[in-house]
Order: sequence, then C-alpha cells, then structure tokens
Amino acid sequence: MRLLFFLILVLLVFFSSSAQQKSQEVNAILHDESYVTVYGSLPDANSNEQERIQLHLLYAEQLLRNADLTGLTDNQRIKRVLVLDLLYQYCLNGIFPANRGYPDERRPCFIDADGNICAVGYLIAETKGRSLAEEINEKHQYDFLLDMKEPVIEEWAHEYGLTLEECAMIQPSYGAPPASQTSYADIKSGYGISSGLTGGTNIAVNVINLSGRFRQNKTFSYLGLVTGAGQVIMGIANVKTGKRYLPFNGSEIYTSYKAQNNLSYVNIAMGTTTLITSALNLALQKKNKDKKNAFGLYSHPNYSNSVSMGMSFTRKI
Repeated sequence: MRLLFFLILVLLVFFSSSAQQKSQEVNAILHDESYVTVYGSLPDANSNEQERIQLHLLYAEQLLRNADLTGLTDNQRIKRVLVLDLLYQYCLNGIFPANRGYPDERRPCFIDADGNICAVGYLIAETKGRSLAEEINEKHQYDFLLDMKEPVIEEWAHEYGLTLEECAMIQPSYGAPPASQTSYADIKSGYGISSGLTGGTNIAVNVINLSGRFRQNKTFSYLGLVTGAGQVIMGIANVKTGKRYLPFNGSEIYTSYKAQNNLSYVNIAMGTTTLITSALNLALQKKNKDKKNAFGLYSHPNYSNSVSMGMSFTRKI
C-alpha cells in the first residue's frame, strides 16, 4: 500500500513538473530546441526573454527554409520565400508583443495593447493587410494557432506554401511583462537654465574669492553668500523621489528622476563651496582689518630705578 502511494506521488510530481515545464516553453511544437541548440541547456528564470524569442524565430526560419517543398507549386514556393524573408526581418527588428492576459504562464499574443504584433500576425499583416490581422486578434488574441480553427489562416497558409503546423512552429509564446518598468524623467528646461546661470556665477565668485585680488572688497563675498545659498536651496528643492503608478494596461511604472537629482546634488555641492569660500574671505578681511590697530604693553625703568608699565596703540593708515 505504501509503495502504491509512493508511486502515485512520484507520478503526480512528474506530471506536474512536466505541465509546468510545458507552460514555460517558447513554442508548442519546437519547445525550447533553439535555446538548447545554442546553449546546451534549458532556459531558466534569468534567461533573456527577447533573446529566447529571437533564437526561436531564427531556428524556425532555418528549419522551414530547409524543409522538403515537394508538392508546392512554383507560385507557392516564391511566396514561401517571401514570407520567410519577412520573418527574418521581423526577428531582427526585435519588437514583440507582451502577454498580459496570462501572467502565470507563457502564452501566444497575436496583438498586444500597445499594438505590437506576433510573428505570424506580422506575416499576415504584411501580405494581406493589418486589418485582417486585427480581425483575427479580436477572436484569438491569446490562442495557440492550432486551436484557432480559423479558415482564413488556413487559406493564407496554403497560398503562401505553408502548413498550419509550420505556422504553429513559428508562433512564439510570451512570458508576462516585468511587474515594474522604469521611465526616466528629463530635466526641465527652466531648472537646467537657472542651474547653469547660478552655477556660472558661483564659479566666477569662487575664482575671485580664492584669488585674493579683491580681498579688501566685501561685495564679492556677500554676493557669494547670496548666490551660494540660492544654489543650495534650489538644489535641495529639486531633489525628487521616484514615483510609481499603474497605467491602463495594469503594469507598474516607476518614474526615475536620476538625471534631475544628479544636477541637484551638483548644485548643492557648488553652492556649499561658494558659501565656504565667501565666508572664509570675509573672515580674512576681518582679520586683516584687526591688524590695522595694534595694542602693546611694555615696561621701562623710571627715575627711582623701579619698573613702570606702559601701553602703546598703533594704527596703520
């Protein structure tokens, strides 16, 4: 009894893992032969999705080019070559639909919400028009080709020298899109211009402060305190954290403000530098001013040979 239970358990695990593996294959007929041929192993969760699809399409294209064409008319052979040339170009373009309808398994997607079309759909659209592909998509968006039972596809395949099974060999299945996508916000022109003007002014003030040529003039030091503080405040005010939101298609979008924040950090650093050099210059001016007035104590013998103390004051003019 225990042995029977153990065998049943093993069979359940086997069929469960087989079904799981099948649901993650890139093609219902060729499975992952393309990936195994190139890498010698099955793809995993870390495998590049676009690469998997491109490898499969190139692999299927080569199989179809080398297939036996006995029984095809000359016209069918010519059209077949045309279709395979289109398939090769489609593969190189690398723009594929996303499967948003079945997040837990790989599924075909004829045309997705962004208008990206699958390989077979592309071939039909290029040879018979986009409208026909969209009609098929309305009824069979996530269907496997051999399950569609669509006469218009059968007629198209026959005209272009293909069998339905060969069309199914082409049709990839797609994984769910990433749960989070990242968009990068640009630096607004107003912030960029004001940063450039303030930064240029502070560079000039720093050069003047550090050169010492105008050390007796407080104007540049006070100007540096104002422009430095302004640049620091501007930088702090424009540091932004990323935002997340859900667009209409249900995938999460993360907006990054990396470029703007980098500029803000530069503004904070440059403004702080200007504040330091300006404050230092003012301190040196005060020190130099104090040196104009000098007080001194001294001793001298008086007429009774005792020591007397004296004080001196000197002012430089």
